[in-house]
Amino acid sequence: MKKNTMKKQSKTFNVCYLREYLDPEHQGEFFYSYETVYRNVPVKYKSKFNDKTKLKIVKFLDWNYKETATNYVNVSRVELIDQKQYYQSYKDVFGDVNEADEKMMWTDYGQQYDRQSLRKDFNPQLTKSKVKSYNDKRLH
Repeated sequence: MKKNTMKKQSKTFNVCYLREYLDPEHQGEFFYSYETVYRNVPVKYKSKFNDKTKLKIVKFLDWNYKETATNYVNVSRVELIDQKQYYQSYKDVFGDVNEADEKMMWTDYGQQYDRQSLRKDFNPQLTKSKVKSYNDKRLH
């Protein structure tokens, strides 16, 4: 009997901080600015990120975020975003895109940069395999 030699891809999630802004070009519409706090967290730790923990993260980041935008509406929160949504690319959404755009992210959660709010990337190799560039260094 043969053993399965393929490794099962570990399922991860990402802890993202978001801030809500009024869209100045479209009256009454809003958009979000995302920052990744913890990237590629193994699913086994999901229970650690309960409402109390998320509130602590929000309070800390709100306190330390230096806001200069006049269209910020004073709304922020933390969301847990699964691996599939976090790394969704234009190719995943539209299918047929040119090769240069295959690894462009559909939503900018900060996948390509270690922004100031990033505390830890649990699997940097996964990140680098999914993005076009990382910290301004072209990968693909």
